[in-house]
Amino acid sequence: MEVKAINSAGASVGDRIVLSFETASLLKATFLIYVFPIILLIAGAALGQALAPFIKISPSALSVLLGFSFFFTALFIIKTRANRMAKKNAYQPKITKILT
Repeated sequence: MEVKAINSAGASVGDRIVLSFETASLLKATFLIYVFPIILLIAGAALGQALAPFIKISPSALSVLLGFSFFFTALFIIKTRANRMAKKNAYQPKITKILT
C-alpha cells in the first residue's frame, strides 16, 4: 500500500513502518465526510416539508428537491474543505517508527 506521509522517523523505501494519525484530526475529517452530508440532507428535507404549504407545492417533491440540493451543497463544501485540509500537516499520517 502506498500512502503519502510525513517522514519524521527517517524511513527509506522498502522499510516497514508504523503510521500514526492525530485523533482529533481524524475525527474531524470523519465527521465532515460521513455525518455532515446526512445532516444537511435531513435538514433540507425537513425544510422542504415545512415550506411546502406556503408555496403550494407537494411536500414530498419539495422535500426531495431541497434534501438533494442540501446534500450536493454538502459535497461541494466537503470538496473545498478537503483540499484545504490536505495541505495541513495535522491531517497527514506521520511515520513514527521503523520496524525493519
